[in-house]
Amino acid sequence: MASKVCYLSTGIMDTAFDSQVFPLLAKATVSGLDLIHIAFDPFWRKATDRYLEKKKGLDSNSVKTFYLRQTPPFVNVSFLIDEKRIFNILDRVWKGKDKVVIHCRGHLNAYRGLLLKKRNPDRTYVIADLRGAVADEVIQESRGLARKYYTAHLRQFYSWVESQVVLYADTVLCVSKTFKEFLQANYNTKNATVIPTFVDTSRFRYSKSLRDLYRDKLGISNQRVLVYSGGTAPWQKIGSSISLFTYLSREVDNLFMLFLTHEPDLVKRMIKDQVKPKDVKVIRVPHGEVAGYLCAADVGILLREKTLTNHVASPIKFSEYMCCGLPCIISSHIGDTAEILRHGNAGIVLDSDLDFPPPSQFQTLLSLNRNEISNLMYKTFSSEIFIPNILRLYRDIAEG
Repeated sequence: MASKVCYLSTGIMDTAFDSQVFPLLAKATVSGLDLIHIAFDPFWRKATDRYLEKKKGLDSNSVKTFYLRQTPPFVNVSFLIDEKRIFNILDRVWKGKDKVVIHCRGHLNAYRGLLLKKRNPDRTYVIADLRGAVADEVIQESRGLARKYYTAHLRQFYSWVESQVVLYADTVLCVSKTFKEFLQANYNTKNATVIPTFVDTSRFRYSKSLRDLYRDKLGISNQRVLVYSGGTAPWQKIGSSISLFTYLSREVDNLFMLFLTHEPDLVKRMIKDQVKPKDVKVIRVPHGEVAGYLCAADVGILLREKTLTNHVASPIKFSEYMCCGLPCIISSHIGDTAEILRHGNAGIVLDSDLDFPPPSQFQTLLSLNRNEISNLMYKTFSSEIFIPNILRLYRDIAEG
């Protein structure tokens, strides 16, 4: 009988869904596992055209997906409601008493998994796949009235959720060595395994032909391209990325700035008159084209605020940069990234975001071997390494 696996995701609009979650689901399905994917979309998610298009694409594949809008995750009763909805799906589909492996992406899904385990502890195995310091993240992401009235409560509640998940999940996965050390220090746990934010290396590999194609698309020839790929949250320090570009452009000829983001209008407002229009391009691109633009670029930027969230993180953009052989300029306090960058001789680590590298140091990045970086980072971040490991974990658990 095929091993039964339920994957609880944080929704199909999660920034890592295309690169991490979907390839795993697809491989699990074709490998013979009996898999159900439950996408827990945030309760405030709107059904945009982009969402509906993505949902249609996922539904056309063989991945059996159920969509649930999570109840507001503020109090325990919300999780009890969500657990009941998950149980009803599992009971309707499988109607049996076989062992079920529940792979829970993120703290909140992991807590839902623990509630499911209470129903049948002998036949339910919970994998808590923790993505970051959730109690600190709520502070970074809260704004306005939510920050004023609810942040303290949510931080306390999510800290409690984290303690329950780390102590009682059957297996804990975390994204960085620094995150593992944080969990060990706070919960005295030895039950944690590091699986970094891997990427689909069938797409994210350096390619000279892809580089030439996308440089033609951008309409650039001999220009050196500095790229920022990512979101627009304040802790992602887009202002510092713009300042870094203006600083380097005073000394480096033919420098061009490329922003890949889902909020191009906001980035354009942030740039204002700081960069000449001919020297910058801000675009939103499908995930399938991101690798092409990263290959076309020459140096990537990853600057972050010094917070616990970033200290334990494994940013997917760093993994994408590295697998595309893209040298980087990064902040020193982002998970394991500084250690990885130094070990691979693949970029510059800034002790301070205001302490920009001298132009001569930047120039050395342009002479690095892109293929060598890409091949080295394949061993660190490739989905082709980590997905088989996860599928093996499913089978080992299901077979006892």
